[in-house]
Amino acid sequence: MLNELINQPFLGFPPEALKFLNSLSNSKKNNKLWFDSHRDQYDMFLKLPMRELIDSLAIEINKIDPDIVVNYKSIFRINRDIRFSKIKTPYKTYYSAAFTFYRVKSAELPHFYFQFNAEEFLFAGGQYSMDSDYLKKIRKAIFNDFKNYKSIITNKSFVKAYGDVKGDNLTKLPKGYENIEIGKVDPLLVKSLKMKQFYVYKTYKPHVIMNDKLIEILLENINLTYDFTKFIDNAIK
Repeated sequence: MLNELINQPFLGFPPEALKFLNSLSNSKKNNKLWFDSHRDQYDMFLKLPMRELIDSLAIEINKIDPDIVVNYKSIFRINRDIRFSKIKTPYKTYYSAAFTFYRVKSAELPHFYFQFNAEEFLFAGGQYSMDSDYLKKIRKAIFNDFKNYKSIITNKSFVKAYGDVKGDNLTKLPKGYENIEIGKVDPLLVKSLKMKQFYVYKTYKPHVIMNDKLIEILLENINLTYDFTKFIDNAIK
């Protein structure tokens, strides 16, 4: 309760947040020298309001499911990992955060994710990682409980918001499912078993970040993708 009184309410990111990210799209500015000389702008226009957003979301998401971890560690660093990348600019041109069940966010885990840059705001939910062990568990869960999985991804509200589940897929059924008689099972099951990723997403104009309505947008999407993301999370346990 005390934290709720102390924390500043989220009122939106300032327009300068998008201007700052847009500046990082310029290779002449995407370097440590420029960033360090403008770090106060990063702190004021991006870091501080993102923390205010996280503070507000933590209270509301706890009402959806207290097992969803929401804290400052949910925020991704703006620094890029350039060790294995051909692109050597050190900073991302977007700002992002993610929430997972039971644990602090990890790119390998099913999560609720959002990011924004000067062009758009994006929300996504599900499993983006193609970790082979997790994929085996997800496919097994879909195969064993397909009726439930199908009801989730064909829900009218879910389909209206996101369409089909997205992700890379195999051309053939994976090992362990090769003997399925394709003509005798639901085509959606076959399609789902071939998938290597399981996620949905929705985009908005970037200006949605500029007021407290962003909280409503995020909560709406988390609610809509909750059953889907929770199914996948349960599968990998």
